[in-house]
This record gives sequence, C-alpha cells and structure tokens, in this order.
Amino acid sequence: MTSTNPEPAPPPAASGSPQPPQQPPPPPPSNAGWAVASLVAFWPLAFAAFSNAFEVYPRWARGDYAGAQFASDRVRKLGQLSLWILGGILVLLAIAYIVMAAVWISHGGYDDNWHRGRMGW
Repeated sequence: MTSTNPEPAPPPAASGSPQPPQQPPPPPPSNAGWAVASLVAFWPLAFAAFSNAFEVYPRWARGDYAGAQFASDRVRKLGQLSLWILGGILVLLAIAYIVMAAVWISHGGYDDNWHRGRMGW
C-alpha cells in the first residue's frame, strides 16, 4: 500500500499592493538602575550586570531583538539577586548579633570579672 503525499499549497498571491516594511520593536530598557543596585548591594554581581546592560542597545541595533530582551531581563534578575543576597547577609548578621548578645548577657554582662581574665585586676 503506497501513500501519496499531497504537495503543499503555494502561498496566496499578493494582491498587487506592496506590504509595508515591518517596524522593529522598541528597544527594551537597559535596566541600568538594577546594575547600580547590584553594585551597591553585592558588587561581585555588578560586573555581569553592567556587561549585560551595555549589550542591550548594540544587540537591538544589530537586529537581535531577542538577545537584547534577554540582556535586559538578565540585568534585572542580577540586580534583584544582589538585593536578595544583601538581605540574607543582613539577616545572618542580625542573628549573629542576637546570639552574641545572649551569650554576653548569660555571662552576667560586663561586671562579673569575666572580661578581666586570670590576672584579677
């Protein structure tokens, strides 16, 4: 049994009027503010954030619209990640401060000669 594949139908003929050229999408935002936030909050991520921020417009100008949008989104994600990392560091510092204060208070504070050592001053 043989099967016959019908030929694909040709596209409909143009109606005689030329198609207007398609306009490129507007350039995505560079999100430079998020790059600055990554510099302030957690500077190691700022290198990648600024690198991507500086690639948004050149990619868009070359016609790589998806690449420009990806670079813009990446800058925003890196900026947000740096803020989350800063928040985590601050939470850990707060926990360490609370633990050290609890240890200090449980040993009687500053007035129990614990700070003077063995010399007995």
